[in-house]
Amino acid sequence: AVLLASDFGYMNLVAAEGAEKTLMRGFTPVRDVGGAGFAIQKATDNGLIKGPRVYPSGALISQTSGHWDFRGPNDVPANPTDPLTYLEKNSIIMVADGVTEVIKRVREQLRNGATQIKLAAGGGVSSNYDPLDVAQYTFEELKAAVDVAKTWNTYVAVHVFTDEGAQTAIKAGVMSIEHGNLMTEETFKMMKEKGVWFSMQPLLNDEDAMAFPPGSSQEKKFIQVADGTVDGIKLAKKLGVKTAFGTDLIFDPVAAKKHGKMLAKLKQWYSPYEILNMATANNAELVKMCGPRDPYPGKLGVIEEGALADMILVDGNPLENIDLVADPDKNF
Repeated sequence: AVLLASDFGYMNLVAAEGAEKTLMRGFTPVRDVGGAGFAIQKATDNGLIKGPRVYPSGALISQTSGHWDFRGPNDVPANPTDPLTYLEKNSIIMVADGVTEVIKRVREQLRNGATQIKLAAGGGVSSNYDPLDVAQYTFEELKAAVDVAKTWNTYVAVHVFTDEGAQTAIKAGVMSIEHGNLMTEETFKMMKEKGVWFSMQPLLNDEDAMAFPPGSSQEKKFIQVADGTVDGIKLAKKLGVKTAFGTDLIFDPVAAKKHGKMLAKLKQWYSPYEILNMATANNAELVKMCGPRDPYPGKLGVIEEGALADMILVDGNPLENIDLVADPDKNF
């Protein structure tokens, strides 16, 4: 509620503080697939603030009734001549329907400096109008976004949890599935065949679960998603799907402090080496898929001459004890 009702200038000030804290937790480049990170990127690159390198997607693009349709309950039906909402004018979200409108909105984000594009291809937890099972955007709309991204030599990522939305997106040429907690083996096999990335987050119904009003539809949806997390990770590992580590720590400043703790949770399925390799080398490969749109020439995720020197000094050996990354204030 605070985010949706805040002045964008204030949000950028809060984000600037968060950027430095993110950097000091050891996350030196970040792929922002959740809103207008352009100002933070520019301020960091120009030395005005301390923060990670930012690969921004710009506005989250959603269909009407989709995951990022945060308009009020009485704001539809909408007229074509209605002004953009405050969140849309500031490139935080963007509602687009139909091939023509999707093409325009994708081009706008690329014009603003997006390194990759993010759409919603299925229902979400925090949104109000879309059950999880709902597939969002037609094949033609998703392909239009992919085609435009290809003209800029970059790619499209989609928010989606379920098979139908994910498979439509994969057939349209999307290269990164964000979440995917409720997908079955059939979809993971498609991803393996097409080289599509599984950008997952260890969302569990534990002490770090997202907080929603008890009994709300959002709480019920989160529990359903969390219940599918383990199966998705196991399937991706079994089939050898390209897997990247991500977080979904939004709307809550307390949760945002847990980047390292979320990474350490992967020890349930991966060795410390596999975890660190995922968060560095694997994630770097995904980030660099933006090709010539990459604002930071140089290798990431490796230690070699000429690479970008993002190195963290750790008090201890995380290859033996991955929990060291869960408390960066103490151990970095």
